Amino acid sequence: MIASLRGKLIQLEMDHLVLDVAGVGYEVHIPFPLHLECKDKMKEEIFLHIFHSITDRGQRLFGFSTRKDRELFQLIKSLHGIGELTALKILSFFQADDLYKIAKEDDRKTLEKIPKVKGKTSEKILFEIKQNLKKLETFLSDESEKPDQEDRETDLATLALIQLGYDEKTATKQVSDAKKLNPLATASEIVKQVITGSR
Repeated sequence: MIASLRGKLIQLEMDHLVLDVAGVGYEVHIPFPLHLECKDKMKEEIFLHIFHSITDRGQRLFGFSTRKDRELFQLIKSLHGIGELTALKILSFFQADDLYKIAKEDDRKTLEKIPKVKGKTSEKILFEIKQNLKKLETFLSDESEKPDQEDRETDLATLALIQLGYDEKTATKQVSDAKKLNPLATASEIVKQVITGSR
């Protein structure tokens, strides 16, 4: 089993990257926050914690910047009815603190910010998270570790626009422009502003 990889970043896409490790290219699926971390590291050596998935349909590698992120992915994917790719999509939008708050507040609407997570799908995910709050508590951040909320909203808005069909460069610029007009806007407000062209 592959538990980690260290190699040169030779390709970076929104949902995966390719690492050159001693001449062998490894395709690794990644959450969106890791994509943002790697944007300025092309051709550089990076280290990833890996979850190596082996099923009857094939093998996949999932990469994370910390062991804790990998363990959270393993927890989410282990919940009933939530597969690996859905777990990765969830962790592209929300961290453990976000999921804990969503479950505590029974906030299905926020969960449905994830594209194609609607209706029974969001109900099922919310139910499973609520049933596993004790496990989730071990992943909650200290106050000092929590990311800046403003940066978090910017990242969420950028990802949402990409999921809606914008290319990354355009999405990044549109979000930046929107933030200049309203620095305290939430992700959903930014996306609405970009889509409607409101000022």
